[in-house]
Amino acid sequence: MATEKAETDRIPVTLALSTIAYLEKLVRQGTHGTSVPGVARTLIEEGIRLAIKDGLLSIRDNGRT
Repeated sequence: MATEKAETDRIPVTLALSTIAYLEKLVRQGTHGTSVPGVARTLIEEGIRLAIKDGLLSIRDNGRT
């Protein structure tokens, strides 16, 4: 397991107030993370993995690297 944090680019994300309120409820529930960004990160990761598994996302090999 890596002990160093990878350098990453960060971009701001805009969410609806109702979405933020829902994420705050999940934080209080404690099932998906301990902060709104942490819960959002967990749900995004799970969503991407599910989309790949279900074949909704795929990488096309168009000869470029």
